[in-house]
Formats: sequence, structure tokens, C-alpha cells
Amino acid sequence: MSKGDSKAEEVKHELGEEDTQPELEPETKPEMPEPLIDLAPKDPIDTLLPQSSEEDIEDKPLTPDPEPVKEQVEDIPEDPLPDSTTSAAEISPLLKFSIGGVKDLLYWRDIKVSGVVFGLTLLVLLSLCCFSVVSVISYLTLSLLTVTVAFRLYKLVLQTLNGTQQPNPFQSLLDMEVTLSKDQIHKYADVILDHLNCTLVCTRDLVLVKNMVASLKFAVFMWLLTYIGCCFNGLTLLILGVIAAFVLPPIYEKYQVPIDNHYNLVAQKFAQVANAVRSKIPGAKPKTQ
Repeated sequence: MSKGDSKAEEVKHELGEEDTQPELEPETKPEMPEPLIDLAPKDPIDTLLPQSSEEDIEDKPLTPDPEPVKEQVEDIPEDPLPDSTTSAAEISPLLKFSIGGVKDLLYWRDIKVSGVVFGLTLLVLLSLCCFSVVSVISYLTLSLLTVTVAFRLYKLVLQTLNGTQQPNPFQSLLDMEVTLSKDQIHKYADVILDHLNCTLVCTRDLVLVKNMVASLKFAVFMWLLTYIGCCFNGLTLLILGVIAAFVLPPIYEKYQVPIDNHYNLVAQKFAQVANAVRSKIPGAKPKTQ
């Protein structure tokens, strides 16, 4: 091959490269709008959620870890109440004696409980009229033991015949707490001591005539008790008091309005008589209405 032919081929080769370059440019050159088009199917859930940019995500505070909350909940003690509290919730059900409980008992809120208490109390008081205290306690204890032993034997016979093993029928009563703590004893002792001191102070003031009118009222009351004592003894008065305590509250609750009206009329008449008597006593002033 001659030098002229080689030069011609080189020239053609250079011209061919220049001609082909513009044809390849539109194929390799990426178009700008194509990356902006997202042909992938979008999740319908994602479309409902608001889109947030990276800056918004960085500005939002991270949600706290739920583990510290669990640790705080676990740190709370199971029994926040102190052991030494003397509230009514800690008092044993058998020894609980509150004003609300006595009121429910006297107003027959629970007919069965009120009937049992009223019947047993009346039976004991009537028995004391005929027998001594020792005999009444002995007979009551023997009667209670007879009932409990007979019921226990009946349950044992049923277990033997059926071939089953059952717990003690009195297990719920055996599990009941009947002891008193030192705090409860101190509480009741303080209450009794306060009432005893108040009674002693009032008796001293009445007997030593600290207030003339109060002492005269006390004297009249004692004089009336002498006539009552001639007709009734202390045990009979106690029986009448128990009957009145269980009978009068339900009657008053049913007929409260007319009873209050009559009571107000009687109180007004009594106040007028008391003021008339007090006006004749030297040194005493009648009470203003």
C-alpha cells in the first residue's frame, strides 16, 4: 500500500468519526424531565400521609423510649398505704363499730343481720332476768358448740358417703381476722378516755352547782328516776331501750314530717315554761327565742 492510500484512509477515518458523533449524542444524552417522572405504583396509605422534607424530620424531636415509662410504673409500690394506719378499712369486720354501721343496723338496712342481732340481744337480756350471768354465758356457749359440732359431723358424713374431700365449712370464718393491733387498742382507749373525762367533769359541775339551772335540771331528772326505779329495774329498762332502739328509728324514718312538726310544737311550749320558771329564779336570765 502506498503512502497516498494510507493518508486517504486516515482522512476518511477522521471524517467518519466526526460524522458519527452527532448521531450518537441524542442517544446517550440523558433528558432532564425523565428522572422527575415516577412510574412506580404508589402505596395508597403513603399518599394519605403528609410528606415531610428532611429538614422537617431533623427539626422534629424524637419520640421518647417507652422503656423508662415502664421502669417508672414498676417502681411504684404495690401497697401505698402504710401498715400503721388506723383507718376503718383495717378494722376487723367482727370488731368494727362505727356510727354508720350502727345506723344501718337500727334502720334495718339488712333485714337478716338486724333480725339476728335484735333477736340474740333480746334473748340474752330476757335470759338474764331468769338466770345468773354465769348460767346464761354457759348455756349460750353450749348451744353454739352444739350447732357447730353437729354441722361439722354432718359435713364429714357427706364426705365419707360421696368419697370427696372438702375443706372445713367454717374455713371462711377461720380465715377472718379477729385480733386487734396495738394502734387500734390505743385508738379505742383514747376515745374511751375522752368520754370518761368528759363525764367526770360534767358530773362534778352538776353536783357542785357550777350552773344553777343545769344543776336544777339534773336534780329534777334524778327525782324522776326514783319513780321509774320503783316500777322497773335496770335490766327491764335495758330491754325496753333495746326494743325502742330497733323499733323507733324505722317508724321515725317513715313518719318523719308529722313527728318533726309535733316535736317543734312541744319544744316551743317547753321553752316557754322554762323561760317562765327561769325568770322567777334570781340570777337566771330567760333565753331569747
